[in-house]
Amino acid sequence: MRKFLWISTLCLGLSGLGLEVDLLEVDLAVAPGQVYTFSFIARNETAVPETFSIYVGDWDRDETGENRFYLPGTLPRSLSAWLSVAPASFTLGPGEAREVRGTLHVPTGTATGTHWGIVFVHGEPRPVEHGGTTVMVARRIGVKIYATVGTGERTAEVLSLEPRGLNPLWLRLEFVNTATVNLREVKVEVEVYDQFGNLVAKAGVDPFPCLPGAARWVVVPTDFRPVPGAYHILAKVDIGGDALLAGQVSLRVRPLELAPVADGKGVPRDLNGDGFYEDVNGDGVFDDSDVTTFVAVFGHPIIQGNWWAFDFNNDGVVDWDDVFELQRMLDR
Repeated sequence: MRKFLWISTLCLGLSGLGLEVDLLEVDLAVAPGQVYTFSFIARNETAVPETFSIYVGDWDRDETGENRFYLPGTLPRSLSAWLSVAPASFTLGPGEAREVRGTLHVPTGTATGTHWGIVFVHGEPRPVEHGGTTVMVARRIGVKIYATVGTGERTAEVLSLEPRGLNPLWLRLEFVNTATVNLREVKVEVEVYDQFGNLVAKAGVDPFPCLPGAARWVVVPTDFRPVPGAYHILAKVDIGGDALLAGQVSLRVRPLELAPVADGKGVPRDLNGDGFYEDVNGDGVFDDSDVTTFVAVFGHPIIQGNWWAFDFNNDGVVDWDDVFELQRMLDR
């Protein structure tokens, strides 16, 4: 019996599996009571004719920056009710293109700030054989639409800054856009100072956008492996306004205090100098017996009290994930 699986592939870039558009987003400065138009070109780069439907929806991002999609009118600042697109559908032969036109009727009395939605170009489902299963694949591209009334004040807040793994050090910053306007480019830079005030590390991340009212969790990796001591960490956040936001946190790294665990033959050891003490049973060899020992003792006070030596996946805690990572280290 043939099985069918439906998959809708979504691309928010310029191309998605043979379907292309000529822009990523439309960003308009608008005024209440006015009408605005825009257009983009959709192109079929496959070798067969295909019919596409055009429709409007809502979207936002989760805390990690991943896109989420909703029915039109779901979100408080949705502009989907203002937006019409034409044509509603069309068929393109191989290599053919078609202009998609959008019209935005901004209602009188619309609140200041950024409102947004998305226009989807959605292809027809086509069967693709995969491992004995027929997978129905539909191509879809989303073009994001922003409409901002007024300039609006840019405001935001750094809610937290937390050191996580230490080998090397990385941090998680929690940030929220408290304004009513979209922040197109938020820039984050982190500086690490030792107890004497010397700058010992500096790192940043690629600029990221943040919608009004949205929170983001930003991972800031560094290449710094802190030695025992005290550190002060400063995060600078540029939201494009007149002043920088800041977050700060202190970090103290204690010297390791290791001892044999379980039936270990010696003190756990770092055999290759990478900061991870993979020789858990201390016998001078990294082998299956270290994984077996670690399964039995990863909750032991000696392990937990010196967690940064056994945090093999560098996520800031020692748990079953580190058991799996230790096994992967052995298999490599």
